[in-house]
Amino acid sequence: MSTKKIVLIAIIVFILLVGLSYCVGRQMSKFAFSGPGPTPISADSWLNLNLSAFVPEYNEVLPLNLFGSKSANSMQNISYKIRRAKDDSRISGLLIQPMAAQISLAALHEIGLAIQDFKSSGKPVIAFGDMMGHGDYLLATYADEIYMEPSASAGLMLSGVSTNIMFYKEMFEKIGIKMHIIQAGEFKGAGEPYSQTSLSEGTRRNIEEMLSDRFELILSGVAERRGLTIDDVKAVYNGRENFILQAKEALEMRLIDHAAPRNQMLAERLIDEDNIVSISSYSTRPPASRGEKIAVMYLGGNIMPVGGSFNQALISYSKVHKMVEQVQDDNAVKAVVLRIDSPGGSALESELIYQELLKLKSSKPLVVSMGGVAASGGYYISCASDQIIADAGSITGSIGVIMMLPEATGLGRKLGLRSQTIKFGKFAGGLNPLEPYSEELLASLKRNSEGTYDEFKSRVMTARKISPDKINSIAEGRIYSAEDALALGLVDNLGSLEYAIAKAAELAGISDYRVENYPHKLSFFEAIKSTDFLNMQLSSLMGSKWWDLDREIIEELEMIEPYKWQYLMPIVVD
Repeated sequence: MSTKKIVLIAIIVFILLVGLSYCVGRQMSKFAFSGPGPTPISADSWLNLNLSAFVPEYNEVLPLNLFGSKSANSMQNISYKIRRAKDDSRISGLLIQPMAAQISLAALHEIGLAIQDFKSSGKPVIAFGDMMGHGDYLLATYADEIYMEPSASAGLMLSGVSTNIMFYKEMFEKIGIKMHIIQAGEFKGAGEPYSQTSLSEGTRRNIEEMLSDRFELILSGVAERRGLTIDDVKAVYNGRENFILQAKEALEMRLIDHAAPRNQMLAERLIDEDNIVSISSYSTRPPASRGEKIAVMYLGGNIMPVGGSFNQALISYSKVHKMVEQVQDDNAVKAVVLRIDSPGGSALESELIYQELLKLKSSKPLVVSMGGVAASGGYYISCASDQIIADAGSITGSIGVIMMLPEATGLGRKLGLRSQTIKFGKFAGGLNPLEPYSEELLASLKRNSEGTYDEFKSRVMTARKISPDKINSIAEGRIYSAEDALALGLVDNLGSLEYAIAKAAELAGISDYRVENYPHKLSFFEAIKSTDFLNMQLSSLMGSKWWDLDREIIEELEMIEPYKWQYLMPIVVD
């Protein structure tokens, strides 16, 4: 049987299974409804916060629930469910059991606030871990007590804070590619991996300062929640002998409360295994609808044009325009909060989104809530708001612009390719990567970069009321912790998403309101019309490697987007 026929049969079977799942699900939902949610929940149940893998801030697609899929977990719905469970008489407590959860510090803070709200009911919160990573442990510290598997094969890995920069210059040289970097902003380091073999001193120092602030934030958070001093926690991170801490060591360091297996924990806490309800399965009826609303628009991912196809991992003008139209057409929406989690991207797309948000601000109060990162283009679009509220764990700034031009003349020679251009016009054929770029072209693009950079700075000066003689000391591509951004006047306050919502309500002059999230969630069948989404689902079903160097390099190189001005933060922080 040919490969094409096999693929066709696989796709047909997949679609039939999806359809069958949908039909059965609709029928079962008629009978499974019990109490405030569609999943039957017994009295004296425990809600299980069993997070694993990547946890986005918001999920734009309703869960498919095919083959037990739990892809709908997000910061937004997890926080909502925990707060609702506080007043659910069937829920006796919260059990935290993370396993390799990947979550931003800002999103973790939001879930932590929901856990603290849950605690106010007097219900217990217990955490258990067997092999806990850094994010798993930070989440566990919100519990009243932490249990840990005592087996020698279990452990706790507290890695700290880091960022890794991969440099491609020598690899490009070997294959005959030279990368020209056109940038404005001394510390705009997004191009350095392609033109250098290490970070410039200024870029390295700027990143170190931001990471140091982030490390201190984590230390203080763990110390506060575990009743330790900051020096105690710092000694764990910097002074311990073993990378993987076993339960006995973690107990001695007061990082946990009990070294005991899971079955002992359940017995001690009188938790029935059959009464543990996964957070992804837990559902409750929403509160009674009230008239006035605050719209929360989630903008997550890189900024770039995507046309009409669906891609929840990107921010585009077309997506923002659609949301803005919906919000403006709804008279019940009195104010808007933008929850931004983006390292930036296309300069032009950022400007188009900025202009769209200015129109929205002219009719309704607009407040930005910064998630894990709102830098470069993410900060650019933030400047359209009335106020900017940053989570304490947010990364922001990176005010600068970059363009990368790959020149492949060396590659052409290696492959036996020759290029000859016949032209009329000074810059005709000027962007042919198989011929050297002219000095006039590079000088022209450098002047263009200064103009684009000036536009970025003007947006910041207007929004933040920063004088021209001060802007360069703040800009130049520097990235900042939220605390430093507040000191420099780049944000108005530090606070949670809930705080930003309350601020928006205050600006609108309302006190009785409900929150409506945007973009409105699509059903699987609406989203599947997009090829990108289908590929994403198939990839999820097939599974993927935890780390694949070839894939990581390809993904990094795809970010280059040559010949386009980019407002893009240069690093990803762990």
